[in-house]
Amino acid sequence: MLATLDSITKLRLGTLLWTWGVFLVTLFLLSKIAWPMLIKKMEEREVRISEGLKKAEEAEAHARELAERQEQILEEARREAQQFLAESRESAEHARNEMLAATQDEIAAQRERAKREIELERANAIEELKTATVGLTLDASSRLLQRELHDDDHERMAREVVEEVASRL
Repeated sequence: MLATLDSITKLRLGTLLWTWGVFLVTLFLLSKIAWPMLIKKMEEREVRISEGLKKAEEAEAHARELAERQEQILEEARREAQQFLAESRESAEHARNEMLAATQDEIAAQRERAKREIELERANAIEELKTATVGLTLDASSRLLQRELHDDDHERMAREVVEEVASRL
């Protein structure tokens, strides 16, 4: 076993030169053909990655910008909605106040009209009462002047006058 180990560890000069020669040729071929293509592919990949990162950053910035703009639009819509609600409330309140004032004016006008009508009816009733009283007084006076009256006649005549006045009202 020692002999085989000794033969494996002995270096032969020819094999060593061939190994170095193949190594140098392979190194030369790799450096002229494979490595430039690998380097070119790596550089292309690096460019693609950097462009992708740049586009991602741009997309992120654009998304942030859109989000900010959307937030501004939402805030403006909220303000407009609140303003619209406030104006609607104010308009409704104004309309309610106008309707209330118009109703109160109408009630006051009807009240005044009713007062005038009552006053007119009262004046007419008083006038009718005066006319009836005058007529009855004249009638009673003429009856008294036509004959001489006794106490019983006075009482009977007063009852008749009262009944007649009551029947006319």
